[in-house]
Amino acid sequence: MHSVHKPTPHRSFHLLAGALLALVAGAPAFAADYLDSLRSLAQRANVTAMVVDLDDMTTIAELNPDQRLTPASVSKLYAASAALGQFGPDHRFTTRFASRGAVTGSTLNGDLVFVGGGDPSLDNGDIWSLIGRLLGRGVTHVSGNLIVDDGLFGTVPCLTKDRCDAQSRAWHAYSAPLSAAGTNFGTVHASVYGGASTGASARVVLHPASMSGYAIDNKVETSVAGSRATLKAWRTYDNGHSTLHLRGALPADGGPYEVHRAVTGPATETARILAAMLVDMGVTVDGNIQVATNAGQGATTLAQIESDTLSEQLIPLMAYSNNYMADTLTLNLAADSQYNQPLSLPLASQALEALADRAMRESYPTEAVAGTGPVLDSGSGLAVSNKLSARDLVALLGYMYHQNALFPALYGSMPVPLSAPSRTLKQGNFDWLTRLTAKTGTLSEPVTVRALAGYFRKVDGGFGAFAFIINGTAAHPALTYRQTVTAYQTDMEAILAEH
Repeated sequence: MHSVHKPTPHRSFHLLAGALLALVAGAPAFAADYLDSLRSLAQRANVTAMVVDLDDMTTIAELNPDQRLTPASVSKLYAASAALGQFGPDHRFTTRFASRGAVTGSTLNGDLVFVGGGDPSLDNGDIWSLIGRLLGRGVTHVSGNLIVDDGLFGTVPCLTKDRCDAQSRAWHAYSAPLSAAGTNFGTVHASVYGGASTGASARVVLHPASMSGYAIDNKVETSVAGSRATLKAWRTYDNGHSTLHLRGALPADGGPYEVHRAVTGPATETARILAAMLVDMGVTVDGNIQVATNAGQGATTLAQIESDTLSEQLIPLMAYSNNYMADTLTLNLAADSQYNQPLSLPLASQALEALADRAMRESYPTEAVAGTGPVLDSGSGLAVSNKLSARDLVALLGYMYHQNALFPALYGSMPVPLSAPSRTLKQGNFDWLTRLTAKTGTLSEPVTVRALAGYFRKVDGGFGAFAFIINGTAAHPALTYRQTVTAYQTDMEAILAEH
């Protein structure tokens, strides 16, 4: 005979009472038991938060779920999702050399046109490969001009303060300008090495080393071997010329220390790189170097290369929160849909807003959400005018979860905290480190923005989604790491412990 465990009367009473309370409230009884840290933070900051079970979209926890705030880089979830939906995970971007001239022997009788295909990850290595394929055609001499064609997007206006300021002075790489013919994520790349002995000048090498158009203002000194490296770098642009400024001290024979700074004109930068690499690889060009729109239209392809697949490109985009890649993808959506040129990010981001609306309708078909709808003016989140709620984000994550052909690529692109390059994710308990895939978001001006959104695996093997956005206020514009990251991490760890 098998014994049957019966709950004690007081235990049965509490279970029934809890169930009745949940029924009256219209939500699981445990939904209000979480997010204590964020509720406390909400007394001095704007907070929207939501955690759901994706099997049935039931709410596990929520706090102001429909309040729309500046989301920073979690906006990239929309750029990635929209690109996957429009192009597919296996899509590759094509970059090519074209010409209307004929090849006679080793001479191209006409202009050599580099046609930018909007590849978000195009770099120097790709250009080496493209030139190698031109050499494979036997071309070592161009009688005409070298033209860079950036006509796929047209000239993209800067719009955000960061990108506009970087036209004349760039302290970072994240503010790089956009172009269908951009290279190296719209940045100039230099390696800096300490000198051979104390007091010697540091050595600076551009990539490629023979590239013209830059003056180097190098005042980096060499310190004792093994000492701490200090390096400050910025790029300025004045009267048609760029200068890379470097200050600090590097240990003797130390390096390389890599510097990436936003350029003024990405298509012009590509032209400089091409001109230098063509010479380095033995291809001479008689004419001038130019940037033009649609110069390659109708021209015959001489050589071409293809990018990694979109699903492969999304991995570094998410891991390093690459603004250039996200916004270039957004512009590609508009170009593929044949929007009028020149393209701008707010115009191209209409595709992201359309996806946000579609995801909300499908994830919450009967939910009446207050407000005018999400605002997306950039796919990167660099625009502080972007406005999203936690419900917007979990609706997107829920929508993509049910796209069988797309979900693996999106899920696989998002870092797991244990192996993420960002220190923001790396501190936490074992569940936090291993059961999440997440996209972070951070801004410091005009107020602190901290955000996190992604998927988590439940103990039963199912999936959940979460979104947290925190914004400083006029009264409390600056918020600390402990107030923000520690708060949402503590609350999420409590949820993981019971799910």
